[in-house]
Amino acid sequence: MDHIILAVSNPFVSAGMANFLEDGLGHTIESVTSMLELRHACNQHDDAIVVLCSKLGGDSTVETWRRLVKRYPELRLIVWGKSYQDVLDFQCSLPHVDGYLLESSSGHELKEAVLSLKHGNVYVAAPVARYLAQNPHLARTMPLIDRLSERELQVAQMISRGVKVTDIANHLNISSKTINTFRYRIFAKLGVQGDVQLTHLAIRNGLVELKQQRDYGTHI
Repeated sequence: MDHIILAVSNPFVSAGMANFLEDGLGHTIESVTSMLELRHACNQHDDAIVVLCSKLGGDSTVETWRRLVKRYPELRLIVWGKSYQDVLDFQCSLPHVDGYLLESSSGHELKEAVLSLKHGNVYVAAPVARYLAQNPHLARTMPLIDRLSERELQVAQMISRGVKVTDIANHLNISSKTINTFRYRIFAKLGVQGDVQLTHLAIRNGLVELKQQRDYGTHI
């Protein structure tokens, strides 16, 4: 995951984004301005981090990305949303998205998002997290906290903060195998398919705060 594809229609904006990312990340950066160019770039780098403008392909952007990631499942996606509605469209239409930014996000937030994905975490800009948490269309019929046992809730919080399984096991003084058993039980109860989806769900339900999630599990 050492290649970044900036899929933004405006080349001047893309150039500015590339300037921030070129400083110290050690990634190769490629800019594309259409969905056709994006498909070609993903064919060449099928495990890249893609920063995708939510309107790059017009109204078909979400569906085109769905087909693309089905073909190249190792791709990682940061949605660069023009509006909160665009964010909601991606959130409701795709199994998972690895990061959310808005057009108003700073270059430093962009770099933070890329670093988060590189560490195996997700990144949700604070305004987006607040919007998703408050949006009634994303509300769950049963509070997240009521679905899990006390220990499952504890494990879910740590996973959502990006804490490694071995570190969770050491902190709770149980085996890594037991932690993984909890993980799969949590996934089944909440209807999610992995740590990324669990993190999105935890953020939307206020189970973990964004500042905690960005710590990458360095503090438990």
